[in-house]
This record gives sequence, C-alpha cells and structure tokens, in this order.
Amino acid sequence: MSFPEEPTEILPLFPLNVVLFPQSQLHLHIFEERYKTLINECIQFDSDFGIILVHEQQVRTIGCTAIVKDIVKRYNDGKMDIVVEGRRRFQLHNFVEAPHPYYSGRISWMEDVEEEVDEQLRVHAVNLHNQFVKVVFTGIVQQVDITDVRKTRSFHLVQKSGMELIERQVFLAMNSENKRLQFLIQHLESLLPLLLSKKTVEELAKNDGYVQE
Repeated sequence: MSFPEEPTEILPLFPLNVVLFPQSQLHLHIFEERYKTLINECIQFDSDFGIILVHEQQVRTIGCTAIVKDIVKRYNDGKMDIVVEGRRRFQLHNFVEAPHPYYSGRISWMEDVEEEVDEQLRVHAVNLHNQFVKVVFTGIVQQVDITDVRKTRSFHLVQKSGMELIERQVFLAMNSENKRLQFLIQHLESLLPLLLSKKTVEELAKNDGYVQE
C-alpha cells in the first residue's frame, strides 16, 4: 500500500467548492484581494498552488496542485479570468501561519500504488465514457480514442462523467488506477440508463457533466 510522504513542504492554498484533477483544466474568476496576490505571485514565479475542496463548511484534506496556463482577461481593478491545469495530488496536514494574505498549508505528496493497469477495465471505462459524452455532449466533447494512453487514464475520463462533487472528491483520494476505473465503471453503468430522460441529459450538459446535489 502507498502512503503519503512525511509533510515537509509548505504550499499556498486556494480553497474552492470544486474538485480539480490532475490533467484537467478549470476556468477561474479571481476577484478577492488575497487571491489576486496569490495568482500574481504564481504567474511571476511560474509556481504552483493547491486547490482544496470546501464543502458544507468543511475543508477536505486531499487536493491537487494547479499551474496558471492562460490569462484570459485582466480587469482594471486587478480581477482576472484565468485557466489553470491540475498537476499533482497532495494531502493537507495543517494550515500554517505565513506573511501573506492567502492560506498556506503543510502538505505531503500522494502517489498511486505500483500496479499493472487492468486492460479490460481500461477499455470498458473508455467505452462507457464515450457512450456518455455521445449522448450528453453530442458534437461538443470528442470521444476518446482507445489508443490514446494519456486520455484513457481515469483522471481524464472522469472529467466528463456526471459525478457529484463528493464522488469526485472520493475519486481524487483513491490511490489505485484500477480502483478508480472500477469506481468510474460502476458509476457510468448506473447513470447511463438515466440518460433516457431528456431532462437528465439537459441538466448534465448545462452543468458541464456534473450532477447537481
């Protein structure tokens, strides 16, 4: 079993009501002064920051680092529209005091267990994912080519899967690719029959693949 390393690093943190996955991209509107400071520092020094989920006033401890990939728009008052990309998962151990306005925490890095990916699981998950996006995002989201190894990884497939927020957090915390594929397969097999409902399809498409809680 793979355990997190000892907490040795301090990471700037951006608590949000969202789950960021490695490989995924997220649009953010930056308007609070402390996060303007954070993002400007990350842009200046080409550094990462951590995104952690805050849900029902509870801070989750498993998050994902992000790097600023694009500055879509800067406003006169310092606000920004940016695109970030998920990089590496971490576990937050505790918040720390620091001489800046945004949060910082002591973290350790999360790694998967060493295992061979089950090819049957991978193929089945890709086929179910392609069925899902064909119905929900017809012509908008491309189906995944089974030969594209990067895009057939679970963290890519889950981005458009209809999972609720807490399910995504559970998924992020799993340390086995095979377990994540099994989780995704079970989820899609239960969700796909519901897509016969036009209302369900419209809701998923409108919310970028999220099931609203």
